Amino acid sequence: MLPLVSIIVRSMARTSLAGALASVAVQDYPCVEVVVVAACGRANHSAVGPAGTHPVRLVGGERRLTRPEAANAGLDAAEGDWITFLDDDDLLLEHHVAGLVEMTQRADGAKLVYTLGRARFTNGSEQAVGQPFALHEIFERNFIHLSMALFSRDLVAAGCRFDDSLEILQDWDFFIQCAQHTRFHFEPRQTFQWNADVGNSGSGGGANQDVARFATFRERIYAKWAARYDALVERVTADLGRAAQLAKAGDLSGAEALCRDVLATSQNDPFALNLLAMVQRNAGRLDEARATQALACAVRPHDAALAQNLARLDNMRSNS
Repeated sequence: MLPLVSIIVRSMARTSLAGALASVAVQDYPCVEVVVVAACGRANHSAVGPAGTHPVRLVGGERRLTRPEAANAGLDAAEGDWITFLDDDDLLLEHHVAGLVEMTQRADGAKLVYTLGRARFTNGSEQAVGQPFALHEIFERNFIHLSMALFSRDLVAAGCRFDDSLEILQDWDFFIQCAQHTRFHFEPRQTFQWNADVGNSGSGGGANQDVARFATFRERIYAKWAARYDALVERVTADLGRAAQLAKAGDLSGAEALCRDVLATSQNDPFALNLLAMVQRNAGRLDEARATQALACAVRPHDAALAQNLARLDNMRSNS
């Protein structure tokens, strides 16, 4: 039996809701339910259109709901084995849901899978959104849109919910919560369209940016997770320090084993990947080293030192 997927649509009764539901209607995965959360009150959602053959339910009370309240109302109403989100001003592209479900079969037990997204702006420009997952990096910044992800109901049962105190960035906090319970599985497809500058949260792109508001809630998330993040950094730093000493002493196999131990607990840690690439390079395994370093750069794309090490490897390979 195919697993049921719940698509939670937080709606402010925008005219774009019909387009969002139409994008659900073309999904070729057959076991989908749509939960529309009337975030501005049920009275403003007297007529919620269909989503093709996929059943649609309207939930929500008389009062206006904040973003996290609406998300949690959707979680409470969802009946699916797997859950994803779609805001009423965004679109799912064809095969989005089916592709995510297929990913769960390749995820090696990960309870959250995600893809890239396509950010579209009102001036007609587009850009890819997202990157491979790293536990270290999700504490620093969010790079996953809710609609790019599909997560197991088990994470909700484990207590993962949207923090009511966060007016914005509650999706980032939710992903940090999920990361305490599961590894993430990523594949680089673009099957979701985020209309980045259409909303009014201040955390999007283009005209939908409020730098001061974003900074306020970013600092709240940093403070909330500071102890967990600091403990991770302290543990990883100590282990990688020992691995570097082993590598310097010529024990490349011991250094590699310790790097891989770090990566088992800190998924795709960029600094562990960087050191592992050095070990592989010193062992003469340049192709492996290049792939490892490229992943380090992909999960921490703003780090010039990692990019320089990748360039050195490319130079070595071209001269070998």
